[in-house]
Amino acid sequence: MKYCPNCGAELRTEAKFCPSCGYNLEQEVPNENGSQEPFVQVTSNEQFELELEKAEGLNVTRAEIKKHAQKKLSGRYGEWCKTILLLIGANIVAGFIFRFAYVRFFTNSLLNLFNPYDYSGYYDYGYSYTRPFSGASLFLWFLVMIAALVLMFLVAALSTAVLQWCAIHTLRGNRADGLQIFAYFIKAQKNRVLKANILIAIYTFLWSLLFVIPGIVKSASYAMTNYLLEKDDTLSASDAILLSRQIMHGYKMEFLILRYSFFFWNLIAVFQLTNFYIMPYQNVTEIQFLDTLYNHYVEQHNENEAKTPAAAADASL
Repeated sequence: MKYCPNCGAELRTEAKFCPSCGYNLEQEVPNENGSQEPFVQVTSNEQFELELEKAEGLNVTRAEIKKHAQKKLSGRYGEWCKTILLLIGANIVAGFIFRFAYVRFFTNSLLNLFNPYDYSGYYDYGYSYTRPFSGASLFLWFLVMIAALVLMFLVAALSTAVLQWCAIHTLRGNRADGLQIFAYFIKAQKNRVLKANILIAIYTFLWSLLFVIPGIVKSASYAMTNYLLEKDDTLSASDAILLSRQIMHGYKMEFLILRYSFFFWNLIAVFQLTNFYIMPYQNVTEIQFLDTLYNHYVEQHNENEAKTPAAAADASL
């Protein structure tokens, strides 16, 4: 094998000039001691291995989490039927009230706009004119529309809480009864669950105004709130939200990937019948992920607390 003595490029045997640097190969390069030796390319048989620091994770795959969720739900989908029916019914009623009030309000507004006066009757020789719909009627329908919108907002917020608490009960082997769980929210929880979920809904909506994506990310930050409220009865709504943000830091992307792996199932859920399968499956899967993450967080927290006294003792020596 022939190499260029100037740049080390591989050459053909009959080459007179280096095609890389143009060096005249007929010249001979003397060494420092005056002897003439050919250029030798240094090679190494050692393989270079790239070693990177391992990222801290949950050491569990999405497939394993889903498999565990399906195992917990095996033979127990029927427990969720009453809860799902009640939630679907509440959403239908709230949506119907809103649409009915919306149609009445804007229909009456258009009638007043294009037909401001109507013949309502006549006196001796002339007609009297009145507005077909009064301002009080329009204002009443507007209030009904706003009230229905608020009702839809509350139903959506509380549906998340009920479904997540049902999933927690399923994982623990307890019966998932959404009606009893909702009654427990009202009677025994001092409204902290209701307050937390309403705050989460408001925060998520406000963040979603910034081109939607921030709202999606923040929904992952608040995902553990209901789990923490169920875990600790003394935790307030604001403290649970704050702790959820702290624990979910660094794991929001993993959670969102898990959540949106159910995207096509949710598209089919428009027909409602698949809700009886996808709602329990998705919520139990997400709670299983949050339970694994919480245990991981507790282990890390305990390890840090154990290291702190040892480090302080070493520093005092």
